[in-house]
Amino acid sequence: MGPLVLWLAGLGVPLLLMLAWWPSGKPKSRPVLPNPNGYDSFVKLAGQLQGIPAIGPCWTNALWRVIPIADLRSFVTTNSGFLELVREGLRLPCHAPTDYDEGYQTRYEHVLGGCKRLGHCLVGEGYLAELDGKPADALQSYLDCQRLGQESSRGALIFDRSVGLVIEHLGLTYVLPLIPTLDAVNARKCLEGLLTLDKTHDAPAVNFANEDEWISKAFPLGQRIALQIHPMMRKDNRDWRDKFATKVGLLQASRRLAIIEAAARLFELEKGRRPASYTDLLPAYLRTVPLDPATGKEIAHPF
Repeated sequence: MGPLVLWLAGLGVPLLLMLAWWPSGKPKSRPVLPNPNGYDSFVKLAGQLQGIPAIGPCWTNALWRVIPIADLRSFVTTNSGFLELVREGLRLPCHAPTDYDEGYQTRYEHVLGGCKRLGHCLVGEGYLAELDGKPADALQSYLDCQRLGQESSRGALIFDRSVGLVIEHLGLTYVLPLIPTLDAVNARKCLEGLLTLDKTHDAPAVNFANEDEWISKAFPLGQRIALQIHPMMRKDNRDWRDKFATKVGLLQASRRLAIIEAAARLFELEKGRRPASYTDLLPAYLRTVPLDPATGKEIAHPF
């Protein structure tokens, strides 16, 4: 009797897993994509940038600080029309595709690469504006780059969102050194723009839920079961998601440091002195003290 019970138990576990992962008769409801969808603008623009600088495959955050200014100006001028189309897309509701199947990543990989180049073009436009003594225009370009990172991966899978994080970080990298040079009008614009970005980002849970649905539709049944019961596959999947969540938190923490800097800059311009602590900034400049996503505690800042 004992061996029979063990055999039935051993058979029952995989059967239960199969039932849990077997596609139900009624498909899970997916969000209705906006129409028009700003994401479609990014798809059309992917790969269309012209006059790409001869820098090889590496587009680093320091790109525009190291190439000749003449090349930067030529690149931005040549692609100014594309950037206006990007901004048209950003004015629309955006949502990533939901046609999850085995070809999803291959189908949209070129779009993600194109979005990264569009982000670089936006910061190139901003850096050129800085060099031309137009900090307001530079600020707008850097904020638009961060918005592109968010909106090009709105409601997306983890791999789409990971590219969006890279684009957001790019814009943030360039806006941080600009903050101490801003006047009061633009410091307030910067503060409000960063606060909006902090409120409108997708939580990792959104990407995890979408990832689970993609797996359920695109992965073979055996692989789906293995993801649930194989110790190494479970660990790898968990570690991968933990690393992704950490990246989201690090970006959020960096953005909140920029928010503090923008609030401190505005306070300094309006009060004639640097703030001594968060007390000076609350509630006129910051409604609440920014928290570190990793610890849930106030972000330490050397005012």
